[in-house]
Amino acid sequence: MFVNDVGDGKTFELLYEPRMDVVQLHGEVEYRQGESVILHTALTINQFKGLQQEKKPWGLIPVEWKTGIRWKITPDFSFHADLWTWSGPQYRGRDLDHYKAKGGVDLNSGVDLAITPKLKVWLQLNNLFNNRYERWHQYPVYGFHFLGGITYLFPNQR
Repeated sequence: MFVNDVGDGKTFELLYEPRMDVVQLHGEVEYRQGESVILHTALTINQFKGLQQEKKPWGLIPVEWKTGIRWKITPDFSFHADLWTWSGPQYRGRDLDHYKAKGGVDLNSGVDLAITPKLKVWLQLNNLFNNRYERWHQYPVYGFHFLGGITYLFPNQR
């Protein structure tokens, strides 16, 4: 398990737990309509018990839900979106006491466009809700941000 160090908290200590029982309930459902539409959703519920050395399962997420869509609108243009939400994990503070982090919600989306069979452009929009959260204690995520790019397939050189 990873916990923040007790100094400035900007690095992690690696903790070894010799025993931990995990009961995990996980389910996924996916719907496909040919190759044009894919809807998917997954739910994971973890229960951590039987720790011998540590008080809590530091940094491990108890419940998370992911859902999304992949939609090929035309042969050259596709859209995707993913929603991820989770309950906050336990973390150890500088005082060595335990705390529960807030959960989070993150929505990402993007498009891909084929200009030619060898030239494609893409755009990815992340954290559309501009939420502030920490997946790892003291490591906040960026707010809304985007990435874009160009992909070119070079001919085979033999």
